[in-house]
Order: sequence, then C-alpha cells, then structure tokens
Amino acid sequence: MNEAQKKKRNFRARKVWKLFKAKKKKECGGIDLITLHKLGKRWELHHEDLREENYEVLNDNFLPCNSMTHEFLHWLFRYYVKDEAIIDRIKAEMQKMKEINQ
Repeated sequence: MNEAQKKKRNFRARKVWKLFKAKKKKECGGIDLITLHKLGKRWELHHEDLREENYEVLNDNFLPCNSMTHEFLHWLFRYYVKDEAIIDRIKAEMQKMKEINQ
C-alpha cells in the first residue's frame, strides 16, 4: 500500500467520513442509484471527483452504489475518457445478448 492509499484509508476511518457516508445513504433511500437495487452491507460511496487533492472534499460529487457497480464505474471510466463511443458498443452488445437469451 503506497502513501496515497494509506492516506485515503485513514480518511475513510474518520468519523467525519462515516457520518457523511451515512447521510448520503439516507438521501438516496438506501438504493444503488445505477442499478436501483438496495444497497448491500458492503456498499461504496463513489468519489466522482477523482483528483487526489479533492479526495477529502465532502460535497455533492458522490454516488452511493454497491461494490460491483463501483468497480464497473471505475473500469468503464478508464476507457470512456478516451472513447465515449464505448457506451454505444456496450449497449449494442447488451441488446444482442438480450435478444439471444429471450
């Protein structure tokens, strides 16, 4: 674990973060706002602002989501910033799979 990761871990252990996370969960009604499913026990509060210097800025740039949604968002973002059309290709593949499996 590098120093930046340790700093983030320590911040997430602080009371201010835990209270903020609980507040965001209450605001969304305990729902993953991407899948619209109930937040599980291991849900995440996704930082939409990925800049290191803003990690501890608690504002509206957070999204409550389940851990798999959180992983997916970070995975997709790495490609999306370079190629927004990835969304179209994913949607086409999802449509094809839906048709095949009906």
